[in-house]
Amino acid sequence: MQIGEPIDMHFVKHAVADCCCSVTHCESCAGRQCLIGFAKLIAEYATTKKTLSIPNGMTMAPLRDTKTYDIDNVIMALAAINLSCKNCMDNHDDNCAVNILRYSLEVALLGQHIDFGGNPLSYILAIAKIDAETGDKVLRDYNLLKQGLGA
Repeated sequence: MQIGEPIDMHFVKHAVADCCCSVTHCESCAGRQCLIGFAKLIAEYATTKKTLSIPNGMTMAPLRDTKTYDIDNVIMALAAINLSCKNCMDNHDDNCAVNILRYSLEVALLGQHIDFGGNPLSYILAIAKIDAETGDKVLRDYNLLKQGLGA
């Protein structure tokens, strides 16, 4: 998959699903009250409805989720989401399912929102400014996926 190709929501959905702690680490599934559960719902909705636009989607994210997740899985999923981005630059839409997924995972990973300006590599550099090690890992996984060597 290369930047600018049609978005493969099945690929993204699989990467997000790998982040789920499931009932092995949680007493019960919190669904949309969990950042990963919410992201799974967004990916499923976008896949089923064949749409990328989810009005007010970012406002629905459960920001009070305090679970810890497998960092490596979240990093790989964030890399997959960024690879799936269409590199829209000035046409970026916060209501895009890809952006909502990115938002959910960045909050799960870093505990905060990072502004996305429409360019995946600039976004990864913004992550590195907050946490150099995490930024390096996201870039590594992004490049592996881009070369067809990841997940």
